Amino acid sequence: MRRVGLVLLLDLVAAAAAGATLLLALGVPSAARGALGPGPLVLLAGVAAAATIAVGAVLLGRSVARPVERLLASARRLGHAGGGLPVLAPPGEPEDRSLARAAVAFERVAEALSEERARLAAKIDELEGANHALAEARASWLRSEQLAAVGRLASGVAHEVGNPLGAIAGYAELARGRIRAGEAAQADDLVARIAVEAGRIDAIVRDLLELARPSAPAVAPIALSGPVDAALRLARVQARLKDVRAELDLPADLPPVLADEARLAQVLLNLFLNAGDAMGGRGTLRVTAREVQDRVEIDVADQGPGIGPEDLPRVFDPFFTTKPPGAGTGLGLSVSHRLMEAMGGAISAANAPGGGAVFRLRLRRGGPPAAPC
Repeated sequence: MRRVGLVLLLDLVAAAAAGATLLLALGVPSAARGALGPGPLVLLAGVAAAATIAVGAVLLGRSVARPVERLLASARRLGHAGGGLPVLAPPGEPEDRSLARAAVAFERVAEALSEERARLAAKIDELEGANHALAEARASWLRSEQLAAVGRLASGVAHEVGNPLGAIAGYAELARGRIRAGEAAQADDLVARIAVEAGRIDAIVRDLLELARPSAPAVAPIALSGPVDAALRLARVQARLKDVRAELDLPADLPPVLADEARLAQVLLNLFLNAGDAMGGRGTLRVTAREVQDRVEIDVADQGPGIGPEDLPRVFDPFFTTKPPGAGTGLGLSVSHRLMEAMGGAISAANAPGGGAVFRLRLRRGGPPAAPC
């Protein structure tokens, strides 16, 4: 640094002398230079050199010293931010050597940043270990939940199949007694009851197969009114829905949906029957549909008591039901959930603000909106 300063000063002096000589050569006539003699000329050259050095010093301070001071201040701030390390001059160097202090400051900042990177790397390793442990815990929880689901499924199957099997065994024993006693008419009635219970078992097995291995649906663009009307016709022949009034709000310009018409009618029929049971066979069933971005949403709402908050997360679980024993298998909503997923849609349950339950179906839009009539 000292050598650089000396070189700069010598350059300035040389430039000043050359400038003074040039000034004298250009600005003072030869006759005048002879009359003045050498003394005044030397004085004039010295004044010019001093002025040049002063101007050069100012320019040097502006172009070098001030940026170095700003650099040093920035280094100090970085040093404090990086770890509060002091900025010291190297041994044997005066404290006011700005460039040396700036170099030391940046060296300390680099050390602080290196230490910070090491701490950050250690923290990342710690977080990765915690994330791995969390993933293992989640996998273990999922395995436990799957085993619990299998247990609930087995329990539900045993209960739902066990009841009709017990009834069949009882009816068969009674029928055998009637046949031995020659009471064929009474035996025929018991055989008919056996057939009913066998039908219950068959329905349970079919639902279980549909739940476990649903066949691929024939998804195509369809008008929503088709499966809605089909499900309502099937529901109205049920005695439990004979006093239930249906209100439909299906806009005429509703676009088609991507669905399997028979499967969607099955889902809607199950929701209609559940709504009738929830309302005790009386009330209003509301079916509304609307277009939401690239989807069509269908709400099926009843005026029943709604779903308990503790039951909402389980309504689509196999064999979950709030109906009295014998009134339902608890598989309808589970099968509906699987059917909606197979069609690329979704189903959810909630309670309406004014009371009652609302089941929402979401299906992909199958084309542009229909032209209004």
